Amino acid sequence: MGAAEFFRQVTGRLPFPWQLRLMEETWPSVVDIPTGLGKTAAVVVAWLWKRLRGQPETGRRLVYCLPMRSLVAQTRSVADHWCRAAGPAFESEGRPPPSVHVLMGGEADAGWEESPEAEAILVGTQDMLLSRALNRGYGLSRYRWPISFGLLNQDVLWVLDETQLMGVGVETTAQLHAFRESLGTLGPSTTIWMSATVGSSQLDTVDHPQPAAGFRRLCLGEADRHCPEVARRWKARKPVGFADIALTPASRSSYARDLAELVRVLHSERRGLTLVVVNRVKRAQDLFTALAGKRGAAGAVRLLHSRFRPADRRDAEAFLGREEDRIVIATQAVEAGVDVSARTLVTELAPWPSLVQRFGRLNRFGREAEAHALVVDVDGAGDLPLPYEAGDLEEARRILEKVRDAGPSSLAAVSHEPRTPIRPVLRRKDTLDLFDTTPDLLGNDMDVAPFVRDEQDTDVRFYWRDYEGDTPSASHASPHRDELCAVSLGSARRFLRDLRKRRDSARKKKEPGAGHLRALSWDPLEERWRETQDPRPGRILLLHVAAGGYDSSLGFTGRAGERVAAVPPPSEEEADGMSGDPDSFRKHWVSLPDHLRHVKTEAESLASRLGLRGPLLRAVVTAAAWHDVGKAHPVFQEKLRAPAEGESGNLPPREDLWAKSAGGKGGGRGGRPGFRHELASALAWLTTRPGGAGDGRWENLVAYLTAAHHGKVRLSIRSLPGETRPPEPERLFARGVWDGDEVPAVVLPDGTEAGPTRLDLTPLLMGQG
Repeated sequence: MGAAEFFRQVTGRLPFPWQLRLMEETWPSVVDIPTGLGKTAAVVVAWLWKRLRGQPETGRRLVYCLPMRSLVAQTRSVADHWCRAAGPAFESEGRPPPSVHVLMGGEADAGWEESPEAEAILVGTQDMLLSRALNRGYGLSRYRWPISFGLLNQDVLWVLDETQLMGVGVETTAQLHAFRESLGTLGPSTTIWMSATVGSSQLDTVDHPQPAAGFRRLCLGEADRHCPEVARRWKARKPVGFADIALTPASRSSYARDLAELVRVLHSERRGLTLVVVNRVKRAQDLFTALAGKRGAAGAVRLLHSRFRPADRRDAEAFLGREEDRIVIATQAVEAGVDVSARTLVTELAPWPSLVQRFGRLNRFGREAEAHALVVDVDGAGDLPLPYEAGDLEEARRILEKVRDAGPSSLAAVSHEPRTPIRPVLRRKDTLDLFDTTPDLLGNDMDVAPFVRDEQDTDVRFYWRDYEGDTPSASHASPHRDELCAVSLGSARRFLRDLRKRRDSARKKKEPGAGHLRALSWDPLEERWRETQDPRPGRILLLHVAAGGYDSSLGFTGRAGERVAAVPPPSEEEADGMSGDPDSFRKHWVSLPDHLRHVKTEAESLASRLGLRGPLLRAVVTAAAWHDVGKAHPVFQEKLRAPAEGESGNLPPREDLWAKSAGGKGGGRGGRPGFRHELASALAWLTTRPGGAGDGRWENLVAYLTAAHHGKVRLSIRSLPGETRPPEPERLFARGVWDGDEVPAVVLPDGTEAGPTRLDLTPLLMGQG
């Protein structure tokens, strides 16, 4: 089967010439193709084809990065369909087809992390993917940061789609690509930037300079322009002009009403889908309120932006895809990736690359004879241009004054190189510093937000629960993605200020429920809820339903005090803390020697499938054999047995050293809060060093892998708040381990006995080892 036939089998149609070239040629750096010509299908099917053919330049994970959440569901759906369609071809080679996974705030899909040898497509937002690639995964337990970091930086094909909306994310991905090349990776690492408006200046960074011949681009060729379907989309007519109204300081108070009347008239004349795109969520909400309540408005009206909870947003996206007469009011959420074709487009003035994308939602497939676009001018005064710069709007205005048609062939004649503002640039030292995930003494982490997204676009996430008392219990379930609402940093801060004022007023009046008017975050070190008054990008904050701030038809409103309907969490996963070890409580007893043998066998199998060789292979297998030796420590053995006491059916079947318990949910904090068995394992290895792992570097790698396997002990070792201190004042202690503790002898998978071992904590002292 050839590439063209494979494409037809997967998508149901033959590829365009440029799509076939992508499948058959070396990966380009830039895919520069107009909207509506199947870029998503091209790159996904090309990756499937190259993986099927075993091409060594194509990583086993396709990381499909999008600038906003509203694009992820659609991309995941089509990618999943294409993978299922490619299933027979993969199964004929004795391989399962690749799986598709989503990475968004609160998403619990971790199957791809648990199978690093598997081929997978990861569809996610810029915030989630870039923060994880920088070892600071937003919305993810800090103890899982290193897993995503490792898997997203090697054996991967990164595809950055709709880069005109990514801001600093473009420069960051260019720098990360350069560092992957210079530092080396296990498996290939390739990056593709994909947009109809992508320029070269953002990719030309200090460590990722543009080659003398330029970045390799894939563009439409002569064969594409002679393809009937491409030609119809390429030559689609889209007349464009300025509307009779404009957003100015003088018209601000009546703007929503005036724009609502304009939209009502246009839609009554044309019907079909009328798409209205405004630049700010608040204006979209005001317009929706004005239009939904306007008498004589033809067709149903819905609102779509990025400040909805997922279920409400999915309803709006489904409405957008219907065939009936309808009006959809949206923000930049529809600029990219939304495969919809409007008959009428009304858009506020925006930077030229954004306008090009918005025009791409009009007569997208070239089938509408009467499609038309109107641009509402936006004055450059005050805050009216936000979130854009007044200069960018002025440049777009000058271009529009010369343009009468917004079809792809007409826009191709417009010369425009996007202005690149001064932005922070990720450097090699930053990347190496980010490898250490240990917070500083105040509990703070290195902030990656300036490298992930332009400052004005950074988000926090709220979720609402109905709980008793002022604070939920420590066992409160972790948030699920369907509960989360993304909120801009500025809006979150204003809302929390208003909430604090309402709480202070309620306390003065001695009103009940004042304690519910605050935001909480989980502190994994002290394992308790803390009040948060100054939110940071990427944080997930819990609100009581009485705090308000959300409406199912408007999204996040920021209006405190209006009770919010809670979304029932589908799971009972508890918030993780430093003492937590839920994987050790598996409803049945497993002895420590059996567990070490099981893990060593699995590590050998996994390493073989990943192609590990030599000292690296030996280090991984040795670490697997030693990783839980520290569970023999009396403190951990007591923790395993404690939940089973008094439950005769859960008691251990015999006296032994155990790795897994049949009792309880997690064993609590145990006799020494914060005790980490993996630190005891690493110290036992360093003390014993039985040999067989190679020279000192590989022995140290064994120690690191052993200590780091839960993500809670990695590069730094120090005591934490709330630890139980030894009775001797001078005795060293950290993470529940005391200097001089003795770990009983443990039978290793090869039948030898390690220990008993006395643990030495002198590595805590500066200059030791």
